[in-house]
Amino acid sequence: MSLKNKLHELFESIDVKHIEDLPKKGLKIGINFGNYYITVILDKSKTNVVESKLDNLDNEIVTDEESLNQLLEGKLSLIDLIIQGKLYISGKLSNLLKLVDVFKAKSINLGFEGSSLYNVLKAVFEGICNKNEEVLRQIKNFNATFQFGDFEGSSCCLIINSGKFFVKDGKCEGKPTASISAKREVWNKIFNGEESVGTIAMNGEAKIEGNLIQAFKLKTIIDKIF
Repeated sequence: MSLKNKLHELFESIDVKHIEDLPKKGLKIGINFGNYYITVILDKSKTNVVESKLDNLDNEIVTDEESLNQLLEGKLSLIDLIIQGKLYISGKLSNLLKLVDVFKAKSINLGFEGSSLYNVLKAVFEGICNKNEEVLRQIKNFNATFQFGDFEGSSCCLIINSGKFFVKDGKCEGKPTASISAKREVWNKIFNGEESVGTIAMNGEAKIEGNLIQAFKLKTIIDKIF
């Protein structure tokens, strides 16, 4: 079966009634793979797949045929492909994660829950934010370091410098601008778009120390992605 036919079969088999929190206007997701382009339109009544690029996309996935096949066959996760620079996503990740439950019977592995905190944040900040012009404009004059942890021994350091994001495994060198720690299941809620950083902070589900103003600025960036 051709890759185009696989995608048609995958998306046209979706029962949109099972997608949680589908926006009233629906979703338009463009997929650019090699020399091909399809747009998936999901609304409250049906799913439609057209073989062209439409305007006003909510998300766009840019990759190649081999990488997309590896994702569909479960050979590599979405996080793996982003880190390797073989796949890029624009728009809110939470839109795509709404399809997770629908795809549970399939082999697709997004990798948000199975990957380390370091790998997820590396994919998000280096693989997605560093290619998002709107986000990069926000950090043009923003230099800071943020320590992330999950209370389970997994930690990483986010460095924002010279208008780019860099993620390093382990502790930050020197005192970070702010530290953000939460249980892994809480991080997963953020990655899945179930809760925002602000909500988990107010609920006491995250421990935030240091410069809260700078941490809030980072929150606005994370909210744009998730």
